[in-house]
Amino acid sequence: MGIAVMAVMVIFIGYGLVSGGFVDGLELVLGDPWGRVTFADLASGLVLVGAWIGWREGSVLRAAPWWLALLATGNLALGIYVVWAAGSSRTVPELLVGSRV
Repeated sequence: MGIAVMAVMVIFIGYGLVSGGFVDGLELVLGDPWGRVTFADLASGLVLVGAWIGWREGSVLRAAPWWLALLATGNLALGIYVVWAAGSSRTVPELLVGSRV
């Protein structure tokens, strides 16, 4: 299921990239009050999850590529990170806090 969701996200991101008009679309979204709410919601969630990734990784150098991926692809990067972290963890606490367990 997770792979299917990520595949759909890749398709939508690709569609957005080839359609162009990123700046025009951003202006349209930010011009609408609910667009600003949605953008603020997305941004705050990405900052929060970026902080968790940084804390879990325990190193700016290991977290920085994930932060860049979050900026570029949003929740697609989060999905990939969670799948990767789950695959490299033996327990749920280890998934949540990394090697701090």
